[in-house]
Amino acid sequence: MLKKIIVIFACFLIVGTISTALGYVKNYNSKPIENIVVAEVIDQQQTTDCGQGCPFFSYLWLAQGFTPTLETITKVELKLFKIGDINSDILLSLRSSLTGSDLTSVSVSGNQVAGYGKWIEFDFNDITVNPNQMYYIVCRTSGGSMVNYYCCLFQINNPYSGGEVWGSLNSGSTWEIIEYPGYPDPDGCFIQYGLDESPNIPEIDGPTEGKEGEEYTFFISATDPESHDIYYSVSWGDDTNTGWLGPYSSGEEISLSHSWSSKGKYIILAQAKDVYNVVSEWGEFELEIPRFRANLNYLFLKMIEQFNIIFNFFGNKFI
Repeated sequence: MLKKIIVIFACFLIVGTISTALGYVKNYNSKPIENIVVAEVIDQQQTTDCGQGCPFFSYLWLAQGFTPTLETITKVELKLFKIGDINSDILLSLRSSLTGSDLTSVSVSGNQVAGYGKWIEFDFNDITVNPNQMYYIVCRTSGGSMVNYYCCLFQINNPYSGGEVWGSLNSGSTWEIIEYPGYPDPDGCFIQYGLDESPNIPEIDGPTEGKEGEEYTFFISATDPESHDIYYSVSWGDDTNTGWLGPYSSGEEISLSHSWSSKGKYIILAQAKDVYNVVSEWGEFELEIPRFRANLNYLFLKMIEQFNIIFNFFGNKFI
């Protein structure tokens, strides 16, 4: 029966505007915790649409499956629009199973939803989840009807591999995967945010002294608390840098070589970031190219030579 009702709603689907939130990162805690920076980042997302929407109202509920990779989920955004006269609050919840209880939920005013596609934020209390396990974003409202309803924009041909769109015609008692005629394998437009920890401060090892023009090798390593791959950027202290290099496995030691053309003291700086672009604090290492580098053996021989000259001079005076 669900598929039959969905076919009816396919006649009312409309085009919505497209917006994206790719690469979004913000500091969640401005202060590092034990040299670890915590940031709110995009974990899972599907941000494209075909101009069509999946409807939901009082007894027709909607859900999108997703598979987080981070342990803490902070909020969700959905790209919604509405048809007709509906302003009832929208209740969004997260579940580990479609017929299970809500793990967390938040209600937003239906007045935020327009007649065109618009990203709506659902900022609930942070929850801890099991990474790489399926969870569900469940949408429902108390109002609406078959002529007045909300819609979540979607894209076809399975653009998001971590879950599917589900629908329930009996207020969540039973669920079925949604399939629209002519719109195969739809996935709703959603963005799921989570907390990510930066890699720790990179450790740098290598020579502390050198000669100008000679190349020296340095060893750099860092670990990521969530075992994410790591990128490194190294500043050599002479207005040159490597840019971001990688990815490398968490804890993997890399080697980089560099030479300096002038004498002086140089502070080598290394920074690490993970696959979510959350960067670490800077690691430091000091190298000196001495301004006056004397050869001790040469000086010692010169002193003996001078001593012999003086001794011979005075010795000859008393012979």
